[in-house]
Amino acid sequence: MKYFQLLAVALLVLSQTVVVQAEGSLPMAAPEEVGFDAARLDKIEPFFQARVDRGEIAGIVTLVARHGKIAHLSAVGHANAQDETPMRTDTIFRLYSMTKAIASTALMQLHEEGRFQLSDPLSKYIPEFKNLRVLRAPDSPLDETVAMEQEPTIHDAFRHTAGFTHGLGVNALDTYFVETGIFRPETSLEEMMTALSKVPLQHQPGTIYRYSIGPDILLRLVEIISGQPADEYLEARLFAPLGMMETGYWLDRDKAERLAPVHWRKDGELVPLDDENGHPERGVLVQPWSVNSYTFDQAYKGGSIGLVSTATDYWRFAQAMLDGGEFNGARVLGARTIDYMARSHLTSGQMEGRGNGAISVGLGFGVIENSALAGYPLSDGSFFWSGAASTFFWIDPVEDIVVVAMTQHMRVPETRSIRGELAALIYAAITGD
Repeated sequence: MKYFQLLAVALLVLSQTVVVQAEGSLPMAAPEEVGFDAARLDKIEPFFQARVDRGEIAGIVTLVARHGKIAHLSAVGHANAQDETPMRTDTIFRLYSMTKAIASTALMQLHEEGRFQLSDPLSKYIPEFKNLRVLRAPDSPLDETVAMEQEPTIHDAFRHTAGFTHGLGVNALDTYFVETGIFRPETSLEEMMTALSKVPLQHQPGTIYRYSIGPDILLRLVEIISGQPADEYLEARLFAPLGMMETGYWLDRDKAERLAPVHWRKDGELVPLDDENGHPERGVLVQPWSVNSYTFDQAYKGGSIGLVSTATDYWRFAQAMLDGGEFNGARVLGARTIDYMARSHLTSGQMEGRGNGAISVGLGFGVIENSALAGYPLSDGSFFWSGAASTFFWIDPVEDIVVVAMTQHMRVPETRSIRGELAALIYAAITGD
């Protein structure tokens, strides 16, 4: 028994050493070196520790970088609130919709090679989409459909105007959407497209923005155009060049120990979402079989959800986007391509009734059009996205800032304010260029 205790201690020390070495290889800077007031930036950690102490969140990892250097990296609270496993800066998180930005970037790499045009109809590559049907009205019964007035294009899939939905609600369309098995771990992207072709569109293609599984279609196009499975393509063209060694679709036994559970609030307490503790109501993303399917190599390699990562790994991707497509000498995309992706691609008609015009959508990113109306002190032109388990990132080209925040909570109202709180703390700490 003593031998195994010593072995366990040795392995723990080794794992902590690896973390230190990994963080030591990152470009770190004192806050003052990159134009921050250190005392103000240091308020981030105690602020969120207080939120943990009040039982509002389980824990959080926050990363703030400026001018390509990390000025703040902290982990507070617990990765698992039930057994009080400490949160660490190398804790692994489910990205959910933060996968979308990566999938979009992957397809734009092929666009740079002239392999397709944004105006191409989806059916050029996925023939099943040639004869999609559209609901007569957005809330019509599923058997009341009409023909498409025009086919959805690749551009439509990028900017969520193809007419597809996401299947995250509880209406008849969303329920049918999920019942097709589209998000089951055993469903490949190829099989997903076949199932998707049988689901009516909610809107005529090109007419209106509707948050959708468009990025799954994009990643299937990556497979078709490149001739590679999605996970192999992402590893070869994005993760390996950027040094994202902790990012992928599933985790082996060693890494699985660092995967934080998703939390939900049960009887006033934060508990892991699993078979033992149950789950909140409504939606496929809160089902235990969906939340906890990341420790085996499943067939689903999605573009809308599916990836896991760490805060520092995702920072590498975001920093490359800020720095014109290059990180540590590895170029994954052209600067003009990123500029094109990070601008609004929606018309006022497509956004009608969906906000005050403060935020629009580009290719894989949300875009801040008017920060005053958006309610955040980010610069106009900042681009971002978030994930269903309360992960998010943003890139501010004006201030040369990247922010990544990682938690794992589902349907916990107290997490909704995190982005605004973190933005207020960070931008209050800026002292100069």
